[in-house]
Amino acid sequence: MSWPRRSAVVAALVCAATALAAPAGAQESTTTTSTARLTTTSIVRGEGGGGGGLSTGNKVVLLMAGLVVFALALMVFTWRYWRATKPAPASLDVPAPAPSPPPARKSAPTI
Repeated sequence: MSWPRRSAVVAALVCAATALAAPAGAQESTTTTSTARLTTTSIVRGEGGGGGGLSTGNKVVLLMAGLVVFALALMVFTWRYWRATKPAPASLDVPAPAPSPPPARKSAPTI
């Protein structure tokens, strides 16, 4: 398997694992204390609001998946830019220039 194809398979598996991962349960404390000074605060939901929005865990998972997709897109654009600007290899069909002959020696003048 070639390198780009292998990278695409690994990236797809990472994305699938991220998308299918269940968010961690909320870490809420359900214990109460009998100390009179400590109080708890309750949030009362408004009427008609519904509550059909995304939970915090789901928002985090969507954010992580979005960042992974962004990173993959950036990787693909970088790879395509690298391929588009890669210089062509030197052709082996062009013969090397022939070496020039050595310079001629000047002979001494005859008397």
